[in-house]
Amino acid sequence: MRHAPRLLATAAGLALVAAACGGSATPAPPDPGPTPPAPTDVPGSTTRTPAHSPGTFATAWGTAWDALPPGFPVPAGAKQADPGDPADGPVSGAFVVDGAAGDVAEQMQRQLGAAGYSTEALSGPLEDGSLVVDSVGPDPACRVQARVRPLGGTTMITVLYGAACPGS
Repeated sequence: MRHAPRLLATAAGLALVAAACGGSATPAPPDPGPTPPAPTDVPGSTTRTPAHSPGTFATAWGTAWDALPPGFPVPAGAKQADPGDPADGPVSGAFVVDGAAGDVAEQMQRQLGAAGYSTEALSGPLEDGSLVVDSVGPDPACRVQARVRPLGGTTMITVLYGAACPGS
């Protein structure tokens, strides 16, 4: 029993060291991490959007939004897709749809026209069989380029939506 006072002193000393180092008998609750930013107001709108807004990117064609606005015209049955070809570079939107490239390009041209975009040029077919529809919006600074490329049984549509167009 003569070791008991020594053990008691050692235990008390260790408890003091642990307390001095910030240790405690009760574990701290886990840190939940940063709080996400609150939604922000969209100028001129009564709706709220998430704090992250689409950005822009630069291409040889010009600066474009990295997303399309809601309701951007695409042919019926078009589904969002990965553009797939890295040579295309970044795009504002990509879709795949059944149909021949020529028919899909005509549909894109009609639908863009119905949405207020005028066709500036229809180019192609290019070496890969693609066609390019270049359009301008009501504001001539707003430019849109839709590239329609055959993929065998389907057709890929990639869109560059100019940064001077209304934000997406």
